[in-house]
Amino acid sequence: MNKICLIFAAFATGFGAASAQYAEPADSSARNPLPWLDLPADAVVLTWTDIDSLKSRYELPTQPLVAADTLTAWRGETLSARALLYSPAAIADSLTLSMPGADPRWVRYVLTDDQRSCGAHNFALQPWSAGDIIDLPGALPLAAREVRPVWVTIPVAADAEPGFHDYRLSVCRANGSVVASLPLTVKVLDRELPPPAQWKFHTDFWQQPYAVSRYYGLERWSPEHFEALAPYLRQLARAGQKPISTELFYEPWGDQSHDKFDPMVQTARSADGSWVFTYDIFDRYVELADSCGLGPQISCYSMIPWDMSFRYIDLPSGEYRYLQTTTDTPEYRELWRAFLVDFAAHLREKGWFDRTYIAMDERPLNAMLNAWNLVQETVPGMKMALAGNYHAELTDKLHDYSITVRHQFPAEVLEARRAAGMNSTLYTCCTESAPNLLSNNQPADAARLPLHCIALGTDGYLHWSWMNWPDKPLEDSRFRLFSAGDTYLFYPGPRSSVRFERYIDGVQQAEKIRLLREAGVDMTAVDSALKTENPRLVKEAINAIE
Repeated sequence: MNKICLIFAAFATGFGAASAQYAEPADSSARNPLPWLDLPADAVVLTWTDIDSLKSRYELPTQPLVAADTLTAWRGETLSARALLYSPAAIADSLTLSMPGADPRWVRYVLTDDQRSCGAHNFALQPWSAGDIIDLPGALPLAAREVRPVWVTIPVAADAEPGFHDYRLSVCRANGSVVASLPLTVKVLDRELPPPAQWKFHTDFWQQPYAVSRYYGLERWSPEHFEALAPYLRQLARAGQKPISTELFYEPWGDQSHDKFDPMVQTARSADGSWVFTYDIFDRYVELADSCGLGPQISCYSMIPWDMSFRYIDLPSGEYRYLQTTTDTPEYRELWRAFLVDFAAHLREKGWFDRTYIAMDERPLNAMLNAWNLVQETVPGMKMALAGNYHAELTDKLHDYSITVRHQFPAEVLEARRAAGMNSTLYTCCTESAPNLLSNNQPADAARLPLHCIALGTDGYLHWSWMNWPDKPLEDSRFRLFSAGDTYLFYPGPRSSVRFERYIDGVQQAEKIRLLREAGVDMTAVDSALKTENPRLVKEAINAIE
């Protein structure tokens, strides 16, 4: 009997009991029982495996598996490793995980399929199970002939002693006995990675607070809603998230999410035609995000919504009305002049003006130029942002400009923008099959994206969705639009994902490269590896610099 196992079993039946409160979906993938017959009937296998391959849920893993029994880290880095547990026979006991000094979690399966495209989702495609959900602490049985992944997170302390540190992952029965265990060694180098708030890589995942209120049945912007949001925002801060996503008007993005975006600024019109703006929700959300470690940027969507409709309250009737317009009309200019003047005054009063960007998403050049001219005429110096196609006409105007990975900033443009203190990033959306953050992408894609961005000399990466949950996000990552998993890579719980953890690892390697360059280290081998954008090769080259 193992004392550590008993301690973790008690923990798992308390706080972690929520882990088993939902059932994983079955899928109809073909299953071949014959290879499993080669194992002894009572065999229980626990093995380290390649962190970046999508292993089949029902297929017996083939040898050799890529071992990860020795890892190398900087002080302050968060390491990840993956193990597989499987057996020909079921283990009905509720199995728990223990690993003193680390955080082991069961990985659970979610449905995905092979679509990688925009437009309506093709639900006629065969669904299959992706091991992507990193579960809450808790206990699970082991099904017969089913592979159960384990995700291990190891936070290396900023003051960790350089040298070798030993760990052991154990799978425990409810009575405290050990089913299987594995050793793991971490070699800590005499280099330090600062905490995420100090990372310079510009991560920009747009937040979806309304999915949280809907999923938990909470009134939007009630105290309970704010309380429920906090742990998710703190998780996002782990990735070094810079912008706080806010909505100025109702639904800037049309119909691409399960949950409609309410405005964080209340807009009303008086009987005399004057506009009135209220900022209480906007202020509370920014303050919450600040307290959770996001920022400093505040991105405000949008002067140019997808359907060019602006909802407001007609004060005489108390009803919602809509202003349907374009960026070149007097009505548009009247509304936005009034808003910008009032908003700028409010931001200056809060001390937030220099942090705030009027942000747009995939809008045409003429509309962007109209909006930019209006902003600069009304509030000179107010910053603007765009995620969209590359336009040379906008490169000296937008302080935050993200273009698709299909395009590229010319080197001289990047240099000029950086000298002007402007931020230049890349993004992926439904048009990119790989690398991307879909639930059917290889996990290495998530780690590759930050490396791709710095290989091209840009400042960071943007993705339009972080937690735009569909109807049953823990069971099925497919949505009526786009590819499976395109709308989210973080799960209710809060539960992280393999995709999100691999993305964080990619950002950590990007930050290491920046720090090594700033230190004047010979980067020949790292730069050569970076050209491949292979996360494993890049990490090995970085770790070779002691």
